[in-house]
Amino acid sequence: MAHQNSRAPKLLGDFGEGLVTYALIRKGFEVACVDHVGADLIAECDDYKIAVSVKTRLYRQGTKESRGTVFTYDHLDKLEHFAKRFDLDPVLAHAVCMEDDHIIHLFMIRTEDIRKRLAAVKHGHRLQFGPKYLDETIAFPYIDYSHWADESITSGLFVKPQAATQQNVT
Repeated sequence: MAHQNSRAPKLLGDFGEGLVTYALIRKGFEVACVDHVGADLIAECDDYKIAVSVKTRLYRQGTKESRGTVFTYDHLDKLEHFAKRFDLDPVLAHAVCMEDDHIIHLFMIRTEDIRKRLAAVKHGHRLQFGPKYLDETIAFPYIDYSHWADESITSGLFVKPQAATQQNVT
């Protein structure tokens, strides 16, 4: 479990950016990281140029948290402002790591589609990806979906079996 002053959120965000970069490269894009308000990546493929803001979320084992997120108006506004300045199409990417399911979901959606097609809530627009909604969500033609399944991470790091530890004691 991460400590209060942990860098885990920053490192998880970096992982999400790397995952989105990987997915975009696999789709034929040339990708560059940017450190700017509103966008994390810019990418280009056959004259289609995008600005990407990446959100990453880890759902720990046994969590009862709702499987969904709200893309806030403020977040969308910042991404669209950046994209307009550089003549890019604004895209929001959401990487979701589900420990219970051993799966990582990646949703990429243009902000235009978020505003027009996702349900409006108090502070933005909601994307739902819980078991009840996942199939419907990934079937939408305006959502680009990738996933990595059957993630396997063991619990111990270099933990020696009890018998081996006892043999080393003299």
